[in-house]
Amino acid sequence: MSQVNILVAVNVAQAIATGELGNYVYMMDDSLTGQSAGEGGDELSTVCENGDKIVWRVDSIDPDQHVSIDHFEGDIKTTGMINPAPYPQTDSDTWGGKINCAGNKVEYRMYLKLNNKIVQGFDPFITATNAQR
Repeated sequence: MSQVNILVAVNVAQAIATGELGNYVYMMDDSLTGQSAGEGGDELSTVCENGDKIVWRVDSIDPDQHVSIDHFEGDIKTTGMINPAPYPQTDSDTWGGKINCAGNKVEYRMYLKLNNKIVQGFDPFITATNAQR
């Protein structure tokens, strides 16, 4: 089992101005599978193994703007694949959870709070495979 880190960089000012968060989200991960796709956009498809820990971290491109994770919804929660929770030692910019079951391109919705008031969401994916023995 390993930890997969997902970085979500956000152009907060443009997301607020246009109301289109997905157009101003830039995601990447450090999955060791080498199979993740869609890096650099809002529809990252992270590939990991059942049992891995996933850690999401958000950051504003402009240090004068603020972004935090508000909550998660979607199939990753309803199927029991993962139940993300905030890391208490952070200002809601880092959440994580353990992959509990395998699934192929399971969609989830990540909601971000922009400048402490506006909540918008977008929908990336996770694929979790059972480890090869």
